[in-house]
Amino acid sequence: MRDFHKHEYHPEYPEPVKYSTMRKKIFHRSLILAILAMTTLAVSKPLELNRIRAVVNGKPITQLEVDAALQMQVRMYFMGNQGRVSKTKAKSDIRAMEDDALEEVINKKLIISEFERQGGTIKPQFVDEAVSRFVSTRFNGDKNKFAAELKKSGMTLAQFREVQKEQIAVQALTSQNIGNNNTPLTPWAKKAKYNEIKSEFATDGQVKLRMLSIDRITAEKSESQQTALIKSIRSQLTRGSSFSSLAKKYSVDSFQEKGGYVGVVGKNTLNPGLTQLAYSLADGQVTQPIPDGPYWRILKSDGRVGRTVPSYEKLEPEVERRLKSENFNERRGKWLERLRRDANVRINE
Repeated sequence: MRDFHKHEYHPEYPEPVKYSTMRKKIFHRSLILAILAMTTLAVSKPLELNRIRAVVNGKPITQLEVDAALQMQVRMYFMGNQGRVSKTKAKSDIRAMEDDALEEVINKKLIISEFERQGGTIKPQFVDEAVSRFVSTRFNGDKNKFAAELKKSGMTLAQFREVQKEQIAVQALTSQNIGNNNTPLTPWAKKAKYNEIKSEFATDGQVKLRMLSIDRITAEKSESQQTALIKSIRSQLTRGSSFSSLAKKYSVDSFQEKGGYVGVVGKNTLNPGLTQLAYSLADGQVTQPIPDGPYWRILKSDGRVGRTVPSYEKLEPEVERRLKSENFNERRGKWLERLRRDANVRINE
């Protein structure tokens, strides 16, 4: 089997798209650390580290190997995508990585095994070119900045080079087996994908909020009676009763006469807990009863003001990238199924 060169990389491996004029898309270091912390939870369970999660062609995959691969994948993701995708998309991607961690290790084992079976080799010069291309694309050729980010990520240069080497092998063999897809994207498919993802890039705006409050205990009513009351109110709202009418009837706060209408609330208007809940609501959505100090509260969003959604034209590159990525993943999945049929794979539940 011949050596694989950079020009054999599959053209449909998605590249992140940068939107400098849209909402702020900067990864917070706290988010990175929090997610990396989630991927290292197994360290606190030493008895499970060497648990055999799967066996591929007679080679075991341990929990430790899965955790290490996930951590490496997350680090590579942040190094490659910092400032290039939305925070919402980042969280979604990392959660997907966690869910698919074992499957991805198995898939990589299958591909590398097939690559080696065919006698494939990766010359050091191709790894050098891959590293240089990464530095040029992601850090504008600034090697010092790359070295600093590498250090922050906890990776060594040798580890980074090994990741690049494996990626070259995986991408080359994948490209060879699933080929190119030149099927044009239809306008209706692009429009549907735009409608699906546009909320990810919308600005928050400000919530128009309604609130209903009752005491958790009164001189006449016990705590259990008030708890039953707030549950009854929530049930009536579920059945379609007017929030305004119920607020006028039951609420004890200063917004009672206005049917619970608080108005447009900024992020510093309410206490942090209520603010977080208010801004998590979709238009028209109502919360479950919320214990808040001496009160039970129910919140409702009457919509938002000042919210902006990027136009189709601005999101079109991202729409096309995601559709191509989905198409590529579908074809890759079918190829991996064929590899599995020819391999000996056992997964331990």
